[in-house]
Amino acid sequence: MEKIWVVEDPDQYLNPRQKQPAEEDSPPEEEEKDPALAYTLSMLFWGMGQMYNGQRVKGLSYICIVLYGNIFALLAFVFEEEIPFYLRSFGTSPAQALLAALFLLFSVLIFWVSNASDAYHTAVKARRTPFTGVTSRAWPVFCSLLVPGWGQYLNGQPVKGALFAGWAVLSAFSVAAVQCILLAWPSLESSDSRLIVEGVFLVSLLLLLPMPILWTLGAFDAWKVSRDDIKKEPLLERLKAANNRRRTHGWVRGVFPQIRTTLLLSLFLAFLLIIINQYYFPRNFYRGFLAEALNWSTKQGMTLIPELITRILAILPAA
Repeated sequence: MEKIWVVEDPDQYLNPRQKQPAEEDSPPEEEEKDPALAYTLSMLFWGMGQMYNGQRVKGLSYICIVLYGNIFALLAFVFEEEIPFYLRSFGTSPAQALLAALFLLFSVLIFWVSNASDAYHTAVKARRTPFTGVTSRAWPVFCSLLVPGWGQYLNGQPVKGALFAGWAVLSAFSVAAVQCILLAWPSLESSDSRLIVEGVFLVSLLLLLPMPILWTLGAFDAWKVSRDDIKKEPLLERLKAANNRRRTHGWVRGVFPQIRTTLLLSLFLAFLLIIINQYYFPRNFYRGFLAEALNWSTKQGMTLIPELITRILAILPAA
């Protein structure tokens, strides 16, 4: 039987020296975005995290907001004496102006943490692999001491970080609101707006009370999670794992060892407060302090704070 040869590519057979087409080089893989770096950049300067993520329009918009805000603050400082007369010409009272300034401050703080959170989540969505947090143990603790929630974001825990960041906003607003209201109170007229200002002052004072404890717990949580990669898993997955451990090992062996250190720290802080309250301060310390606060607030023409202090003194036992 005669053999038949089949040539698939005659040109290649006739011209063997013809070069083979070079294989197309695969495009180089893009470097994955670092959500921790994006969050940190936006915390330090609005819009920089968006610029890092490639969102130039949004980043430039945020940067412009920062620049215009700084210019506005500079003009307000330069024309500090002329602003009250300018506001009165439009029928705006000092109390109303103070409320507007406090609302603007709260909005700025909300936008500050929201801008950083947006940069973080955008970087997470752009990644091909899950973000498991930074490898450093020191940076999460240090950043949480500066701003609660920052260390949680560095550890790859955005849900917990958002909760602590919300507390950071309330704390920063309370500190600034108390100082601003104390400075502006003598110049406020007696009106419904001043009553609202007093309410903001009272709420801010109450929010300042647990601030040191929650600030400490935020830094401690960031340090604890940074030491164990398992704790960096998403909150829902950790809750499912805890429930499985509870079903298989029970509460004592399955769940309690995972939260033991946090509970021990909470008990230690509570015990420390009790010791300080019982042995460091005299029994009538709080009554005397509240009595002085009652006299001061009454002289300032306040309404809500004297009423609250009077009720507390009525139920507070004397020595």
